[in-house]
Amino acid sequence: MNEFKNLRVFLIKKFLITIALVSVAEYAILSILNKTLIPFVVHMLFKDQDLEIIGIAGMIIIILLIIGRLIVQLLKFLTPDALELTFEKMTEVIDSTMGGSGDKGALPISNLTTSQEIFFVMFLFTIFVIILIPYIIGALYFAKAVIREVRRLEEADKKKQKEFEKGRNLMLSDIAHDLRTPITTVAGYAKALEDGMVAEDKKEEYLSAIQRKSSRMNDLITLLFDYVRLDSEGFKLTKEKVDICELCRETAAFMYQDIEDAEMTLEVDIPEKRVEINADKIQISRVITNLLTNAIRHNKPGTSIGFFLTIDDDETIRIMVADNGDKIDEDYAKTIFEPFVVGDESRSTKGGTGLGLSIAKKILEMHGYRIRLVQHPNIKKFAIAAEYEKMFLITI
Repeated sequence: MNEFKNLRVFLIKKFLITIALVSVAEYAILSILNKTLIPFVVHMLFKDQDLEIIGIAGMIIIILLIIGRLIVQLLKFLTPDALELTFEKMTEVIDSTMGGSGDKGALPISNLTTSQEIFFVMFLFTIFVIILIPYIIGALYFAKAVIREVRRLEEADKKKQKEFEKGRNLMLSDIAHDLRTPITTVAGYAKALEDGMVAEDKKEEYLSAIQRKSSRMNDLITLLFDYVRLDSEGFKLTKEKVDICELCRETAAFMYQDIEDAEMTLEVDIPEKRVEINADKIQISRVITNLLTNAIRHNKPGTSIGFFLTIDDDETIRIMVADNGDKIDEDYAKTIFEPFVVGDESRSTKGGTGLGLSIAKKILEMHGYRIRLVQHPNIKKFAIAAEYEKMFLITI
């Protein structure tokens, strides 16, 4: 979408520049012609005539009459003798209009010969072509600039597509690796239990490990399925009236045990009132859960997590998931919401697929909401989260 917006801005900018250049060039050409060639030719053909009295309208009539007489003479030459009298009368009418009788106010061109008239018409045609030159050059310049920009966008799109495919392949490889490890564990533990190789006091431990690994596999498959489903044309949101404050409180309560198990602390500040929005409750809950899970997964024990909801005077709702963990690398931060993008090696070892944040952004954009990453020092602009290092900010 941004590419099309940038292309529109580029086209408007280039068009205005082209119009300005063409206007300056046309003004310069007309100024030169009006001071040199046009006066010379006009006075050569109309030596004793005061053309200033005639004005622009009169000159246009003169040009049309000259062209008309030339057309009549050409038709007279090409048609049979039977029509010659008709064309002669037409010529007389045009000649009388052109001032043949010498009456006051008559147009001063009756004394022009046919060759002079032809020369005058050719001269006007040449002037017309000269005036068109800036427009022709401007059109070629604009077309060349547009073609160059379109080609640049096509190359950028191809490059982006290659990077997307590369990231997707890496992500699928990572998921395959992440699935293979728990599958191997589950298969090994199940075989050991089946063969009776596990002591009675160890069976619960083995079953617990199988449950955890199975849950991890299910999470990975669900994540991939969600991304594909959101990208399909048939997917639609199920919107309803949702109390966003209550939804946030429920999500915080649901995630509290996971945060405590990770040896982290959770600070919650959500208004104790009903604030309704029109949204898909399940999908919005998934987004918030994803952000809290992200904070748990990618930070060290002892990290403080902040979960806040604020309402501005203009009724803008902001949901913030902040933490005081390490700052995210700037290069990674620029692409953090793109699919199949994962961070540094330390992050990828924690099971990141590069899909969670992309899914969150897609869901929010389908609602018409926004999400962005805010880090120190910009986070200090938000008083409630000023003591944290970074946060994901949802604007409703």
